[in-house]
Amino acid sequence: MRKFTISLVPAFVLSLAAAAAAQQGEKPLTTGKDMTDTVKITVSGRVILDYVWRGGEITAFTDDGQDGGPPSGPLESNSENTFEGYLAVGMNIDLSDKVSAVVEFGSKRVDGGTILNWGNTTAELIQLREAHVNLGEFLMPALRLQAGLTTWSFDVRGRGNSFVMDPRHSQSFYRNASVTSDTGLTLTGRAGAPEELEPIGIWARYSRDLITLDFVALPAAIEGGGPQDDEAIYAVDFWYNLDSLSKGSRVGAILALVAGVNPFSTATPISGADTSVFTLGGGVSLNFMDAALNVYGEVYLQFGDAGSIAGSTVDAGGMAFQGGVTYTFAGDMKPWVGFNLTYLSGDDDAPPTTDDEAGAFLSYENINDLIILEDMYFGFDWDTNMFALKFSGGIYLNLGAGKNNLALEGILGIVRTAEEVEFATGDESALGNELDFKARWIITKQASLSAAIGLLFGSNVMEESIAASNGQQDDSAILYTFGADLRF
Repeated sequence: MRKFTISLVPAFVLSLAAAAAAQQGEKPLTTGKDMTDTVKITVSGRVILDYVWRGGEITAFTDDGQDGGPPSGPLESNSENTFEGYLAVGMNIDLSDKVSAVVEFGSKRVDGGTILNWGNTTAELIQLREAHVNLGEFLMPALRLQAGLTTWSFDVRGRGNSFVMDPRHSQSFYRNASVTSDTGLTLTGRAGAPEELEPIGIWARYSRDLITLDFVALPAAIEGGGPQDDEAIYAVDFWYNLDSLSKGSRVGAILALVAGVNPFSTATPISGADTSVFTLGGGVSLNFMDAALNVYGEVYLQFGDAGSIAGSTVDAGGMAFQGGVTYTFAGDMKPWVGFNLTYLSGDDDAPPTTDDEAGAFLSYENINDLIILEDMYFGFDWDTNMFALKFSGGIYLNLGAGKNNLALEGILGIVRTAEEVEFATGDESALGNELDFKARWIITKQASLSAAIGLLFGSNVMEESIAASNGQQDDSAILYTFGADLRF
């Protein structure tokens, strides 16, 4: 990861001062007299602060020693209460109608496999969060180019929760690579590596009429030193606008190649680009009845080389699909209901010495529907070898003088593994049943308060994962959080 600490403090302070000046209206923000092409500089920022309480069953796998001690692990499952979030100040720089840039500094919420709790030294590091240049009408009127830390993702529904490709809000593509069944150690590995990548490269978008094409080259999604040691993403995706059928509808397809080091290597250090996993698929999102009804679906297949063992190639064989529907009823409170079915393949093959296929689906997903099982920032972030049914709903109420400014929602997830998890006492498939309730009070367009509670029960996988280390027996867990989100 690229760290910027003391050398960026002056720049960060200047950004804060500029933000304060802009907010107070004291003086316009100007540049040097020789910078005549600078049209406008807009200073913005964001502060997120969450109080989080996690039960001991959760911290057994997510605690990373940020309380000053070593990681607790399943041997010491203690509850914790922490403050988490981040601060960011950025500048949008317009040099002309066709050239612009974005630069943002601040802290990070997660980094290096660790949750960065407020009040700890690691959470106070000032880093480069965003840095890219946008070129409009690049070579031709319909082509736009972005270079630097790109913001590209493949999001069929367009709601910021990509099912397969969002490297800015995900861990390494290969973190779930496996050639054998999940075991009692799997949950520790899944929940113990929160990360947000900083993929560097180029994203070109061609848009004309109803068609959009993206060409993506991110040779340093994860910087590993030499080019052969990096994790790289190369992708082309296609979008077709279906507004003629129903407003806001579209269909998309993607072919992506992810190359990196061999995840099954036992050499130290691991080096050499030994993998080339292709992901092919796409999806559709359709709106009907003036967008009151949304129907969506996605399916993806993987092929290529997932690595090698003892000189033998391990083939990639993952697959994934999801489908669902949401319906918003008429009325001032805008009540809505939704249903989602998700399937992510796992691996149940023989031990690594004899297996020649990795069946677990690999991705840069950004799905956080269930706060304990799926959320990377709060919970376990289990994102492969999963079959889930999710039932959700919500309503908007009026609070104080506001209109529809209190959003209430709930979700019930019935989650199992696609392939059983192997324990010494037998195999289990019940990841659990999770019931979450969330509330968000929108005070202004730039400020909101939120609260959420997650209840997990019937999780035999979690129970046996803990029992494998210390003999405890508990298949339920609880998490709740209160937070504030401020933009300026």
